[in-house]
Amino acid sequence: MPGAKLETRRTVAVATLGCKLNQFESEAILTRFREAGYGVADEARAADVCVVNTCAVTATAERKGRALLRAMHRRNPRAAVLAVGCMAERVPQTLAGIEGVSAVLGNREKEHILDFLPVPPSTGAPAVFVGETGAAARFESGAAVSGLLGRTRCFLKVQDGCSQKCTYCIIPQLRGRGRSLEIPRVIEQARTLAERGFMELVITGVALGTYGSDLGLDHGLVDLLEALSRVTGLRRIRLGSVEPWAVTEELIEVMAASRTICPHLHIPLQSADDSVLHRMNRRYTVSGVSRVLEHGFRLRDDWGFGSDIITGFPGEGPAQFENTCRFLADSPLSYLHVFPFSARPGTPASRLPERVGDAEKKERVSRLRALDGELRARFRRAHLGKRIPVLFEKRFAGNLLAGHAANYLDVYAAADESLAGTLQDVMITQLHPAGVVGEVAT
Repeated sequence: MPGAKLETRRTVAVATLGCKLNQFESEAILTRFREAGYGVADEARAADVCVVNTCAVTATAERKGRALLRAMHRRNPRAAVLAVGCMAERVPQTLAGIEGVSAVLGNREKEHILDFLPVPPSTGAPAVFVGETGAAARFESGAAVSGLLGRTRCFLKVQDGCSQKCTYCIIPQLRGRGRSLEIPRVIEQARTLAERGFMELVITGVALGTYGSDLGLDHGLVDLLEALSRVTGLRRIRLGSVEPWAVTEELIEVMAASRTICPHLHIPLQSADDSVLHRMNRRYTVSGVSRVLEHGFRLRDDWGFGSDIITGFPGEGPAQFENTCRFLADSPLSYLHVFPFSARPGTPASRLPERVGDAEKKERVSRLRALDGELRARFRRAHLGKRIPVLFEKRFAGNLLAGHAANYLDVYAAADESLAGTLQDVMITQLHPAGVVGEVAT
């Protein structure tokens, strides 16, 4: 029965698919289990409870979710296996039908996961707890997480849901309408995280650019950044993905003038052809995005701009695809995340004509990923010979300690692990397959 406590299962393993918001929410799940006395298992074989935080943004993500649930049950048949998240919202009965799944929880239910334990044994009928998505009227979870990205960087979720109506996207159906965490509550949590020693705070949400619109704020994201900049002890504030129409000159100016806000934005452009953007129901033009990026570089020259690109959208003919390639090649973007269009059942785009064949989509993805490699190489080369502050983390690439510059450049250096969690000036000396290599300045 929901609300009962599970006394005999004392370890948990959580696997995550999808976006950074899902990563935050998985760590929030782990935090709740830790607070209830559970240990965290490194792998499913050692866990009493296995949780898969699913994604439904593409058919590929859903296929991976199903495979991961089956794999967890194979590795540990005695464990309770819980399927949670966006795919649980979309197809709960499909997940309940997978052998070994003990329970299925929607996005709101996973925030209270301990209330649904114990679950039926894997040999019994799976329990399905998925509420009405549209019922969420307020931001329900403001809990900061304790262990994501080690003790150096931490995500803070300030927004959930989406009220936009992009024709290809199923997320509004799975997470409900947009809702924001009030600024005073965000600041309270940011202060707590700073006191715990976190150096960098990553602000995240489903549709971060809409932050504050449900609270009556006309410039919600700008207001939030200005308030966060006054929190003592935070060395870096990084924004997650921000929709292009929300990247205004005012936002760029606030970011450029700050010593705390990172000069880095991930902007999900999706296409660089206006006719395709119109079919996607995206509320911006390519020229508008270009003007804002150019304005940013007039203010400072160390930006890191990344973008999501969808190719093969219905109506994206060869000319439209070439428009996207030309824009990206000439743009100041430093990296791309490339996806083939995946029609989601129930979305307007799934009914659009002028479909692009799978072979053509595969070829376009290959070209765009090659372009991504060129943009990353150009971005890295631009830093050779420069001295930049790097926040080191507790992770290694071979014998090199890894970290990030403020603009999200991956930096590696021959340094002792004792530097993890510290900001150090690094002189960049050479390229690395995943970033650049430098020497810690003394």
